[in-house]
Amino acid sequence: MEHFQNKIQQIKKNQYLIFLGVLVFLALFMMFCFGSSSSYSGFDFNFHYRRLFTLIDALQHGVYPSFYVDFANVDGYGYFTKGFYSDIIMVPFAAVGIFTSVYFAYDLMIFTMTVLCGVFMYHTVNVIYKSRYAASLSAVLYTFAVYRLYDIYQRGALGEALSFTFLPLVFLGAYYIIKGDYKKWYVLAIGYSLLIYTHVIASVLMFVTLLILMIVYNRSLVKEPKRLLYLVLAGLVTILLTAYYTFPMLEQLSSNSFYLDTHSPGGGAGYGKVGLDYILWGFVSGIAYPENLLWTGIGIILTLLLFFRFFIKGKDNQKLKSVDIVVIIGICFIIATSHIFPWGKFPFNLLSFIQYPWRLYEFVTFFFAVAGAYYISLLFVSNRQRICMAIIVVLATMATVYIHSENYKSLDSSVNLPEEERLQAVLPTYENGYNLIGREYLPSKLVDIYYVHTRGEKVESKNEDTRISDLRRDYNATVFNVSLDKPDTLALPLVYYYGYSAVMDGEKLPVNQNDMGLVNVVADKSGEIKAWYAGTTVQKASLYISVISILSLCLYVTLSIRRKKNEQP
Repeated sequence: MEHFQNKIQQIKKNQYLIFLGVLVFLALFMMFCFGSSSSYSGFDFNFHYRRLFTLIDALQHGVYPSFYVDFANVDGYGYFTKGFYSDIIMVPFAAVGIFTSVYFAYDLMIFTMTVLCGVFMYHTVNVIYKSRYAASLSAVLYTFAVYRLYDIYQRGALGEALSFTFLPLVFLGAYYIIKGDYKKWYVLAIGYSLLIYTHVIASVLMFVTLLILMIVYNRSLVKEPKRLLYLVLAGLVTILLTAYYTFPMLEQLSSNSFYLDTHSPGGGAGYGKVGLDYILWGFVSGIAYPENLLWTGIGIILTLLLFFRFFIKGKDNQKLKSVDIVVIIGICFIIATSHIFPWGKFPFNLLSFIQYPWRLYEFVTFFFAVAGAYYISLLFVSNRQRICMAIIVVLATMATVYIHSENYKSLDSSVNLPEEERLQAVLPTYENGYNLIGREYLPSKLVDIYYVHTRGEKVESKNEDTRISDLRRDYNATVFNVSLDKPDTLALPLVYYYGYSAVMDGEKLPVNQNDMGLVNVVADKSGEIKAWYAGTTVQKASLYISVISILSLCLYVTLSIRRKKNEQP
């Protein structure tokens, strides 16, 4: 008995190291069950594979961090992915991809962000609820929840999948400002910036969630108005930290009309809502799924753990109340994914761009993981009980990961494709819509991509006597010779985005968008023309704003930590 107790004490001392070991093991187990990214293709996988491929290419050619266009896409006409999708989080893995492969870099990114997801969740729950045990369980439940697996594999939705990693940091920062040490406001700024750099839609939903939490805990903010000031400060700093991405994106959206404006069916107000049957299937996903249909939800483990609340008696504390509150918010979010929620009416139609209301499951997963772990920590208090429950949670998680992977493989038609066909599928072609999903960021004037597919690689002129010769691609530049007798407007084989430049003999030429959404260059004499995406003043200035802001915040945090240490006896 004494030997067993000593073992228990040793386990408690090394709890965090044990947690890390289990976390890494489960991450490897997940990767093993689902296989390498070269063997699966979620709905959006090919698009994000292309993002990583293009970033690796930009690093190899030394054009990063300048804004670059994927000129190998849309039959050479180019797609400005970087202008609308941040690539900062992918940079370290793209650097690895230079020396390995795109698939290896992608897999490394999934593995690394999975481990970090668990670490950040552990730290957040441990700080807020002062329980390493609840922190460990919640990290496992959250990191390997079936909805997160669904995002990574079935949907291949890399942005939303990576946003899971930084969501806990935002909640931790919100806790510091609303209830904790508001002088640590910078945690919210850092967490929210990382969230924006991974997924804008998750950032918007996070903003809505924070509004709800501030309404719930308004007494703390009213009692100490300083907290509101630090909240505003965190928001302003976040704007500066993310300027490198948000400013250029807003500039592009305001400079032109895109498919996003004219072709998208309206998101939450138009589609993506689910019926009661889907919600019920979501509760049991992890062990049971609808036949011949890829779908998931909150998952069986998180669903069952909520029932533990009914067995907790005689405990009335603020932490338990806070857990109950987030569970109620989570249930409301689940209802919001359904047909009964009035997404088409004001003010909810303002969020129509989120596309799918069931994105709220990301937040429900967080809330229910915290609640389930905390309920367990209250119900099972002896060392033996806690060890047994931890083992059960880990084994149940492994079971749901395996069952989920098998369900996906049974419905994925690409699993049995030969390797050559699978590799061919990631190449952007007209037949697969250039792997651009909804092509949201093609100019609206480009009514049909069939036009560029059949137009071919050529420069068109308005004057019949204008002659074009020696058209060639020089990596990110389009170069050709023009011979004309009078000024002419030339339509280049390039999709128009704000920021294109063209020169002839060192002199800048006027550049604009033609009626078909292509780059127009106005020339008044003969010579060699070079056109390339040179970027904008906003893009260049925003880089310096973000770099200076990041360095300044790092200095501030360092000095704050040193000052706090010096103040302690």
